[in-house]
Amino acid sequence: MLSHAFAVGSVLGTVMSPLVCVSAAEMSPVAAAESVVARVTPSAKGAVSFRLNPAMGNKITISGAPGGIRVEASDVRRLVAGYGWYLKNIAKVHFSWNGDRLTLPSPLPAPSTPVTIESPWNTVFAYNYCTLSYTAAFWDWNRWQREIDFLALSGFTHALVTAGLEKTWEDFLIGLGYPREKALRFIPNPAFAAWWNMGNLEGHGGPLTQQQIDRMAQLGRRIVSRMEQLGMTPVLQGYVGFVPADFAENVRMKGLKLIPQGEWVNFKRPWVVDPTCEAFPKLSADWYKALRKVYGISGKMFGGDLFHEGGCKGDINVTRAAQAVQGAMQKASPGSSWVIQAWGGNPSRELLAGTDPKHALVLQLTKDMADGGKNLRTFDGIPWVWCELANFGGNTGLYGGVPLLSRLGSDLAGYRDKGLVGMGTLSEGLETNPLHYALFSDRLWTAEDIPVRDWLRKYARQRYGAAPAAVVRALEILSSSIYNPARSQEGCTESIICARPSWDVRKASTWSSGERYYHLGDIVKAARGYLKAANDQPSLVKEETFRYDLVDVVRQALADAAFYQLQRVRSAFDAGDVPAYRKQVKLFLSLVSDMDALLATDSQFLLGTWQKKALDWGSTRQEKALMDKSAKMLITTWIDQAPRALNDYSNRQWAGLVADFYLPRWKNFFESQLDVLTGKKDRAAAQAAFMDKTVREELAFAGNGKVYSTKSSGDALAVANRVMNAHREMLDALSAEERHSTGTPWDLQQGSPLQFNVTDQVTGPGTYTATFQWKNGPSALKIHSVKLYEGNREVAADNHEGWTGVENKDNSYRLDLKKYRTNLDSYILKAEVSGVSPGDSKGEMTLKKKAR
Repeated sequence: MLSHAFAVGSVLGTVMSPLVCVSAAEMSPVAAAESVVARVTPSAKGAVSFRLNPAMGNKITISGAPGGIRVEASDVRRLVAGYGWYLKNIAKVHFSWNGDRLTLPSPLPAPSTPVTIESPWNTVFAYNYCTLSYTAAFWDWNRWQREIDFLALSGFTHALVTAGLEKTWEDFLIGLGYPREKALRFIPNPAFAAWWNMGNLEGHGGPLTQQQIDRMAQLGRRIVSRMEQLGMTPVLQGYVGFVPADFAENVRMKGLKLIPQGEWVNFKRPWVVDPTCEAFPKLSADWYKALRKVYGISGKMFGGDLFHEGGCKGDINVTRAAQAVQGAMQKASPGSSWVIQAWGGNPSRELLAGTDPKHALVLQLTKDMADGGKNLRTFDGIPWVWCELANFGGNTGLYGGVPLLSRLGSDLAGYRDKGLVGMGTLSEGLETNPLHYALFSDRLWTAEDIPVRDWLRKYARQRYGAAPAAVVRALEILSSSIYNPARSQEGCTESIICARPSWDVRKASTWSSGERYYHLGDIVKAARGYLKAANDQPSLVKEETFRYDLVDVVRQALADAAFYQLQRVRSAFDAGDVPAYRKQVKLFLSLVSDMDALLATDSQFLLGTWQKKALDWGSTRQEKALMDKSAKMLITTWIDQAPRALNDYSNRQWAGLVADFYLPRWKNFFESQLDVLTGKKDRAAAQAAFMDKTVREELAFAGNGKVYSTKSSGDALAVANRVMNAHREMLDALSAEERHSTGTPWDLQQGSPLQFNVTDQVTGPGTYTATFQWKNGPSALKIHSVKLYEGNREVAADNHEGWTGVENKDNSYRLDLKKYRTNLDSYILKAEVSGVSPGDSKGEMTLKKKAR
């Protein structure tokens, strides 16, 4: 990748000038809808007419003749959503977070007879807090303008807005007498603002300059104005009591009661003001005053969660606290609603008891893409929204719930009379997996089940302009394999390419999944299907939509092959065969290098694309350096200290990041193991040297000052053909050799206790069974006890003697987990073991939850 020094001087153009916003009141609904047509499909300007008819209620009618389209609805939001439905279903074009195909036929096609549509949902919600850091941290107005149009065309009704909270907090704190310099240190970088807004940390990645804070306030005001112009409801941040941890040292207030909140993954949390204390009404009033000043509106809906992923309620009466929080919202904005995220045990029954259902909405974050439409929580009469949460951290990997979304009409039917009022997309990384989100988008318009095979052909025609048989077959394979997870897990099955290396590595980050519930051979078949279609019809690759998907599916084949190729490297290592080891290492590293070359052919897979957005939020060398460091730190170590639990949480398979961050780690690891193999170092010394070098290089990456290219390089089809041909024999052999397994490998040589991170497999309270299976080696394994730990705390245990070898006896262990974590502690399984006879042995441990 190209690199150069930071450029000093303005690259911001008109972005830095004062923003001129047209308020919702200044533009008619019809004019606002016409403005979307002009921005998104300029060739259709003048050929689409809109008619406002308040009597239509929720219905939208699309009619007209070729060359002249008419959309009729009761308000501007439905007018724009109706045009979006027309674009996809009649004009048969496509828009997504991963490329558009918006060249319209001429003349514009029209329905043969008027079409009337109606969404079954009054509420369609966009974003959780994490989305706005992992996806949108550095978006400028141009990107936001496109996003708001996309949301409106898709039928979204509500969206969380956090840009501008930096200025809100500054004005709020300074107005209370809190020192300005400390207020600036309290405000984090946009990369980490999500967890600040949820009460998890303060100041990380900052301080920002006043110029940056003011620009973010301007951006937030403009976002809110445009959303209102298009009939959407911006959800602003309500006040639930957060203050800086040193607030009491700097501000004296009568009746102030503060509750310390401890730490969140080693970050100091803001403290919480008891909402029932005498000082809370003034703090709330000042907050909403500052909010109105920044955004120019009083707000209709407010987000805010107490005790997100931990925290301490102390002696707060949570029911009365909820009443106080909601009461303050009503006083500031009568008739408004409190939006609460349901995650990790929140909201508690105590909080729900103090919440007025008429002025509240719960977002149920659903990470289960296998069966997430069933056994859902309801919220004591409070309206709630089913929200998909398919992506964590913006990770790159094919994943989603095609079968789940296709049958969701049936699965959710019984919840309509139990408070369910809408749907939402709350994934942390939205610029991934267009297949999943396209099906979700179509799900917004029907309560019926969607036949997958028919839908896939329609999707291909919309997204690519054609539906070649090879592509449709590839989509069918993907939909029944990698897009059909076997159970609940937190996002995609991560590639070990992005992981800190070890022989037993299965995933990159702490809470993610390493379960390979699909076959490598299926991914290889799908990749070859896309290649066949592209080679037969090269014009397909000119569409950015097809090019993205071609690169993505070939990338997935390489990413998955690495896991199985590592087993070959290890076999050579275990055999003490140095020539074979060098050969297999070379093949592994070539997979990684070829992945980087493939990713470089599409700008959506470039580290430079993400980095440039961050750099553009700086106008001085110092501002650029700060934004660059935080942008890189978020996707690597997360913190500028010795990496901890969040290391690689936001791993991405992007050109530049693969070559300069992931590849060197693997080279270092293989070199350290070669030292062991050749007798230069023992295992402990080699591991210590590897970790020392790796941690130093990981921490240095974010601040290295290297700027990556924003321009793609190489022909996507040519590079995809080259890498698939270069690794043809390997891919065929690995696919044939693959042993589909959900187990976690163990090696007796690791010593006792054997330890397994099972955070991704422990999905709630219940009974789990850990089964140990010997695979090879001269010694059977004797198991003495198995214990489950939440962090350092033992939460379940089974003590009995069992063994596994050629024969098994009592090799399954029952673990009864009474209470599921509500914070970020990891689950670790520890097994006290010994060898039945001398020598090493290897096998797998499988952890399964008993069905209800």
